[in-house]
Amino acid sequence: MSYFQKTGMLRFDQQFLAGGSFSNWLTLLKDHGGVDPRYWPRLAYVSAVALLGAPVRAYERMKYGSLVECTELHKPPIFILGHWRSGTTYVQRLVAQNPEFAIVNFIHTMIPGLFLTGGLFKFILRSSLPKTRPMDNVEIGPEFADEEEYALGNLSPYSFYHALSFPRQMREIFDRYVLFEGVSDQVRRRWLSIYHHFLKKVAFSSGGRQLLLKNPANTARVKMLLELFPDAKFIHVYRNPFVVYSSTINWLDKEMVPTALQDVGEDVIREAALTNYEKLMRKYLAERTLIPEGNLVEVRFEDVEADPVAETARIYRALGLAMSDRTRARLGAYVASTADYKKNRYRLSPEMAATIRERWGFAIEMWGYHPPVTD
Repeated sequence: MSYFQKTGMLRFDQQFLAGGSFSNWLTLLKDHGGVDPRYWPRLAYVSAVALLGAPVRAYERMKYGSLVECTELHKPPIFILGHWRSGTTYVQRLVAQNPEFAIVNFIHTMIPGLFLTGGLFKFILRSSLPKTRPMDNVEIGPEFADEEEYALGNLSPYSFYHALSFPRQMREIFDRYVLFEGVSDQVRRRWLSIYHHFLKKVAFSSGGRQLLLKNPANTARVKMLLELFPDAKFIHVYRNPFVVYSSTINWLDKEMVPTALQDVGEDVIREAALTNYEKLMRKYLAERTLIPEGNLVEVRFEDVEADPVAETARIYRALGLAMSDRTRARLGAYVASTADYKKNRYRLSPEMAATIRERWGFAIEMWGYHPPVTD
């Protein structure tokens, strides 16, 4: 265990906003109600590290800004969609066994303005990350895939993951920056510009390989993504909604323990989880018809668990992707390496199962799921 892990210092995975700009940090404090007094040490930490990185970010913009802006994505990205805790991480790791794909990793997302030049910050990040995620013990590391939503949170005020730090605003942040409801067209265009620039920067750093991206918040942004990339391909992963609810609550509870800057009641988080799933899935179902034929494949996570190699091959065929012998070999080796993984098990009360059935019935019926065993 490294010094940073032992002391808890400079843990970008716990206070990811420290990897962003100081001006963005001030905007978030102003927009989301500030920081509760018992979290002032976190406020000081984020402020100090954001200021420390300012000259490096300025140098990186000066050195690489024009080169990144001129970068072209010769092949449109492949977007992996699906509500949080639906199995999108596993599906991405399966599909990404093709070495021709590039991913967005932890270094890209935690320090998006520094990852081309910020050697000290990359060293700290590599030294501080734990070996597994707190909510499910899935292996992680600096070069493992991460979600662009964290990078967007560091680069702009327009990210759902600001709700992990300012949970009292969770539903408002979701409505504004996942659904883009109640925001100006200027904000919408600004988000598209920031996201596009970030993807070009990742493409520049990866030698121009095709991007394979996984970001659950994008599930409600299909129409916007098609504006940037009309020929983009999409993989939608869905899972038993009863399991998704329990796993989402577990994720939020564990993610916010080291990250939150405000106190909030459990009832607020649980209601937000119920409402956000319904809104996210309804918007995806309305917008998926915009995707050109042959550019969308929908994947049942339970089928992936049962036969990951066959389902990955089906994804490749459905999207017209070539799977080389080398990719097949890498895929088989990766699946074999995960054979001993033990996933979390959840139990729902009858009352909660009934609530989920009532609120999310449209998805449960469409995909033919049943509730798990209840207490």
